[in-house]
Amino acid sequence: MFLYAETNAADPIISYDMFRQRLFASSTVAGLFYGAAFITFAMYIPIFVQGVNGGSATNSGLILLPLTLGSVVSSQIGAFLAMKTSYRNVMILSAVILVIGAALLSTITPDTSRATLVWYMIVTGVGVGFSFSVLGMASMHGFGANRRGSASSTMSFVRSLGMTVGLTVFGIMQRNSLADKMKDAFAGANDAQGAALGDIRQSLTPENRANIPEQTLHKIVEALSSSISHMFLWSLVPAGLALAAVFFMGRSKLEIPAKGEKPEMAAGGH
Repeated sequence: MFLYAETNAADPIISYDMFRQRLFASSTVAGLFYGAAFITFAMYIPIFVQGVNGGSATNSGLILLPLTLGSVVSSQIGAFLAMKTSYRNVMILSAVILVIGAALLSTITPDTSRATLVWYMIVTGVGVGFSFSVLGMASMHGFGANRRGSASSTMSFVRSLGMTVGLTVFGIMQRNSLADKMKDAFAGANDAQGAALGDIRQSLTPENRANIPEQTLHKIVEALSSSISHMFLWSLVPAGLALAAVFFMGRSKLEIPAKGEKPEMAAGGH
């Protein structure tokens, strides 16, 4: 209904004619898939740390620091590289690193060390970080000052949409996978034992873990770990689609104007 209403709006929130520019369209589509992949890592790595490794809610939140710092640093590097080469070249590098990071995270198990997980998060964060600066600049490239605000807001909207859809889809996948693995792990267990497990995430808080029999705890941890790593494996799909989208970005790059000239995003070819 929203998309249809936009076709008849005198001053639309999303102007469809902007998508006729290949750089804007490909950048926005890439932003959609980057958002879907990134939110999945940001939400489920802490759950893995708390549920599988036995960390507290506070510590599991702090564990995201490598992911966050990696993305912040690479965001700055991406902006610098965009002045040296095309947006497409920078984003191809970004997407390849993101695919590698997603592949690495899909291999995590209860035996994965904290140092290894930190390394995997740094790689993934670096892959995602380029998109924050470079896709934003690419989305505004070629538009006049009166349309750059609309282009930037559309990019933010589509990225947020990707996060919402990605979290919903991958959340359902992880939940269903966990339910199946728990059912297999406790096949033959009586209903009382199954009911006692309750909410898995709540059951695996540091306070409650001590009250769970070791054999039962092992099965729960294995099921949770497997469901999350399986979901991370599927996150290769949006990461791969992001890589495909950036190939259509053309040869445009950010150019710094000479002193005294108006700052414009010069076109190096569309």
